[in-house]
Amino acid sequence: MIRRIAARLPRRRTGSEPIHVPLDPRLVIAGPLDPALEQIRAQLRPHARRLWLRRIGRRAWAALASVVIAELALWTLARFVPIEQAPVAGAAIPVVGLLGLLVAAVACRPSLGEAALAVDAEGRLGDRVTSALALAASVPSAAGPADPEEDPAPADDLIEQRRFVRRQRLDAVAALRTVPPALFRPRLSRRPAVASLLAAIVLAPMVLLPNPQDIAIAQARQVREEANRQAERIDEIAKELEGKGADLEDPRTQLARELRELARQLRDRPGDLDVNLARVGSVESRVRSQLDPANEQRASALTSLSRSLSRASTGRSDANRDGDPKQAARDLADVRDKLDQLTPEQMRDLARQLAEQQTTASQADGAAGQALRDAAASLGQGDAAGAREALDRLGEALGNADRRVDVSRDLAAAASRLQDARRNLADAGRPATGNQGQTGSQPGQSGQPGNQGQGQGQGQGQGGGSLGGGGSNAQHLGSGTSGAGRPAGPVNGNRPANEADELNTVFAPFDRFGRPGDPSYVAGTGGDGQSQQGNGTGTGATNPALTPYADVYAEFRDYAQTTLERNYVPLSVKDFVRDYFSSLDPSN
Repeated sequence: MIRRIAARLPRRRTGSEPIHVPLDPRLVIAGPLDPALEQIRAQLRPHARRLWLRRIGRRAWAALASVVIAELALWTLARFVPIEQAPVAGAAIPVVGLLGLLVAAVACRPSLGEAALAVDAEGRLGDRVTSALALAASVPSAAGPADPEEDPAPADDLIEQRRFVRRQRLDAVAALRTVPPALFRPRLSRRPAVASLLAAIVLAPMVLLPNPQDIAIAQARQVREEANRQAERIDEIAKELEGKGADLEDPRTQLARELRELARQLRDRPGDLDVNLARVGSVESRVRSQLDPANEQRASALTSLSRSLSRASTGRSDANRDGDPKQAARDLADVRDKLDQLTPEQMRDLARQLAEQQTTASQADGAAGQALRDAAASLGQGDAAGAREALDRLGEALGNADRRVDVSRDLAAAASRLQDARRNLADAGRPATGNQGQTGSQPGQSGQPGNQGQGQGQGQGQGGGSLGGGGSNAQHLGSGTSGAGRPAGPVNGNRPANEADELNTVFAPFDRFGRPGDPSYVAGTGGDGQSQQGNGTGTGATNPALTPYADVYAEFRDYAQTTLERNYVPLSVKDFVRDYFSSLDPSN
């Protein structure tokens, strides 16, 4: 009988034999359990909880070592390869380690049988507790409470077996009472702890010292952000062109579609700097090939022609001051309707005025020049019907020429903005360098208008420069290095805004030559002026053309900016003009 009972008990492992973990009797036996068995289960539960905590601590050390080693591998690799998401990955590694620890903590929760094995092993109980649990499952008839009416005398082997199991169970209960509560104290896992310490020592300089790849990462991020910004701006250009395009065949409408596709490509692959630069440059080149280099000259001639035609048609010297071709077409239509009311002398006078504009009309538009020639010839011959037909063609030619000027200006503005977009993309991909010495340029001096003579004799001198064009006869804008590295400010009469009042003025005769951007401002051919010197003493008269510097700065700056937008000019010229006006800003 003893051999049969012993065969059911768990044996000590020898070599690689698997561990037999006894089951909790409550899981296999229904009904009430023997009080001694309940005591064993109750005394094992605190030991099972402490064993669980020790297992969690051991796995926490392993998780810590894994996290530190993974961080070390990540940041070591990040010093040789630009990993933009390295901070995100570095922050995610501890989170992943914590989640792994939680999963391991749940999985390592010991069962009651595992707690019994650990108590027997570390409490040196000689498999008493493990045997009690195993016998309870192997001899179910002895797992319940003892029968008080059972005959104490040996009756058969089954009764003797139950008595033996209960005595062994009582012995296990007594042995469990001798086990100290702190049997399963937390332990230091040496290998994971040493690995964590060494990895942390190496990791500290990897994280604290500057990473040479940060520059490449920042540059790549800057390239992507700039590509997205330029995509937004190109979309804005496309939207503006779509609003101006008359039909699907309009070059502006076609360019708008091309710009939409360019913006989409920039968004799809913002990090491919070379590819994006090539795409923007390709579109820019195609737009530039469509530009008329003489567009602004044609526009100036068209403005002058429209103003002259309106004045000739209406007989008023102030008609159509802005030189609007649409207004000129309306004035020509009024003259066409009134031709029958004109005398032969009036028709010849009108023909003479139109003929005087033949050169300007040919410069503005070939069709307008031909129509003007036919209108002047018909009016000179008194042919009212032919004059009407020619005036109709002239008005239509003015409208067509005006539309071509607008199209060319819109295309030039788009090309200029694409040029800026290409430059911004290139600047974003250029590695950052230290501060470099700046060089500036000073504008060259041009023919300056003469100052009024002093004295009551009121002698007045006029400079010999070209004043009709409102600009300069200088062959170039000049060059030189100023102390501040920027254009040194106004020359001659122009002075910085913080100078004395008598020096804080510029020569701006707007009443004579118009304001910047006015049609009359760009007209005229210039010539050699004459001077006359007066005699006398006393206080001179105030020159009314001297205007406060701060009051006219914005007008000249805006006109220069508009001119840059209407023309496709090299970037160096754009930068020079912008820097020049920045240096003149009175607010600086």
